[in-house]
Amino acid sequence: MSIKALEGIDFSAWDEPDSTDSPRLYLERWFTYQRHEFIRKLRDLDAEQLARWAIPPVELSILGLVRHMTQMEYAALTWGLGGGERVMAYGEDDFAGGSVGTVEADLRSYFDEIGRADAAIAAMGSLESLGAGSNRPLRAALIKMIDEYALHAGQAHMLRFAALGEVVR
Repeated sequence: MSIKALEGIDFSAWDEPDSTDSPRLYLERWFTYQRHEFIRKLRDLDAEQLARWAIPPVELSILGLVRHMTQMEYAALTWGLGGGERVMAYGEDDFAGGSVGTVEADLRSYFDEIGRADAAIAAMGSLESLGAGSNRPLRAALIKMIDEYALHAGQAHMLRFAALGEVVR
């Protein structure tokens, strides 16, 4: 069964960013690269596989990671850079929450948040511009998100293999 929210996504591998880019472009491209690597872990999975806690006794699913990254995109970028009222959609239950029945909505929320986060990044004048919500510079927000995506893409990689029942790279 196809997951509508994943239709049309280019899951092909990307090359790492060019180190000759300007510092801002280099950080933004590393962030985009790490985000893409995380999103690639969603390919070929159905709703049940996304929601499954695939490595007992670990109570973690790829969907839980998606929900967590939705909140991270919001906290570090959308709200962190853009400000406004801080509202965490999933509260403290981001990793553990979600189910087969919430997959489409959770994925739509994730991709919508990416759009808002990208707009917040684009609105920043420089790497040293301070976020209106977090009061952290864009540089720190990008490094935080590169770290978050690198960590959780690795977890999603193992959960993906377990959910598929085989190693599919």
